[in-house]
Amino acid sequence: MSRVIKTLLAFGLGLAPLAAQADPAAMRDVLKRSCTGDYFEFCGDHAPGGPEVEACFRTNMKNLSSACASAITAFKREQKVKRVSEAN
Repeated sequence: MSRVIKTLLAFGLGLAPLAAQADPAAMRDVLKRSCTGDYFEFCGDHAPGGPEVEACFRTNMKNLSSACASAITAFKREQKVKRVSEAN
């Protein structure tokens, strides 16, 4: 997971599919709505925003709610599109 996801965890995470080139604030909102419960259930013993939380979400990806897993997947996809776009 990226640094942005760590930041989102600090605010409490949430999920929903994101459109390509989505507004960063909108992505934060989606992650917050979709993943907050998953954070507390699976990763709440780790400080928000730390590398441990990122590793915890990776480890628990199959256990996360479908909304949270989808939001994380969409976020990663968006980040990949953004990197490719910036490289060109």
